Amino acid sequence: MYQIMGSIGALVRERGLSERAITEFTGLARGTVRSVLRLEDKITLRSLFKLTKYLGLDVTVLVGSSSGLPEFSIVATAIKIERDGFESWKIHLMDFVDEFRRSLDPRLILLPPPSSFDPRLKALLASVVPYLCQETGISSPQWTQKRHFLETPWFPSGMQSLKAMAILESPLAFRRNNIFVHENFLSRA
Repeated sequence: MYQIMGSIGALVRERGLSERAITEFTGLARGTVRSVLRLEDKITLRSLFKLTKYLGLDVTVLVGSSSGLPEFSIVATAIKIERDGFESWKIHLMDFVDEFRRSLDPRLILLPPPSSFDPRLKALLASVVPYLCQETGISSPQWTQKRHFLETPWFPSGMQSLKAMAILESPLAFRRNNIFVHENFLSRA
C-alpha cells in the first residue's frame, strides 16, 4: 500500500498539483489527501480509487509487478473487489485461489487485506488462506492466526435452503470466523 501511495505522491509532485485542487475535484477531505502524500496508513480503498481516477491512473496497474505485489495477491484481490464492487468477490477470490494452487507462491498470501476492507470479505480471506495452506502444505501467514470472527453468521451462497448443509460441511478454517460454506466452495465448475 505504501508503494502505491508513494507512486501517487510522486505523480502529484511531478504534476505540481495542490492539496486544495485535489480535494476540490475528488471530494476527499484535505486530511485524507495529506495522509496519502505523507504515506500514512489512514486511507480507505475508496479514497485511493478517487485519487487514482483523478490522476488518470488504473490502480490495478499500480498493484502489478512494479509495486512488488503479485497480481493475484490478497492485497491485489482486495483492491480489485473494491474497484469492481462487493458482488465481484466471487470472481476475484476464485482467480486468487486458482493462481495460488497453480503457483504455490507464498508471496500471494504474505500481506493481509487492507484494514478498511469489508469485514465479511476480510474474514473470508482470513479463512480461505489457512484452508489453502493446509491443502498445499505451506505455512499460514501470521495475519491469519488472528480471529476475524463475524458477529452475524455469513453464508456466502446466500441460499436459505442450503444453510443447514453449509453448517454441516463448512471447514474449521471458515467456521472459526462464523462463515459457513459448502465443502466444494473453493472448487470451479
